[in-house]
Amino acid sequence: MSVPRRALYGFDPTRLTEVRRERGLSRSDLGRLSGVTYNTIRSWETGEGAPSPSALERVASVLDVAMSELAVVPDGVQTLASWRTRQGLAQVDIAHELGLSKSTYSRLERGERPLTDAECLKLARIFDTTEEQVRALWMRAHRRSGRPTR
Repeated sequence: MSVPRRALYGFDPTRLTEVRRERGLSRSDLGRLSGVTYNTIRSWETGEGAPSPSALERVASVLDVAMSELAVVPDGVQTLASWRTRQGLAQVDIAHELGLSKSTYSRLERGERPLTDAECLKLARIFDTTEEQVRALWMRAHRRSGRPTR
């Protein structure tokens, strides 16, 4: 089983199970319709694995729900990463749109690199929001507390 390097922030395995059952689908049905294997869906629902944004987007589409219903991130902690994920995009997708390498965009998303006005404008268009909101999302990542090193 392949697990993404980073879990999809805010992914709620219980909610996925609830929605799947509400729709009357088995794991096999959902897998067949979304192109995601039964074992992968089982691992997500049991918390043993976490979906990539693109795989969860396919599942959400079959379930006819927004990504934000399966990956819930409270307003006060949303960042560029959570907005990207909510739209089912990978870092490489946005990096390409901005004309950046994936690693450079990753640093920008983590608030480790300044956000230029041009990048802010493009991100606002990608996320269908205001430049002010994009700056707030970037600032939240920039000001986050550190995490212990290993």
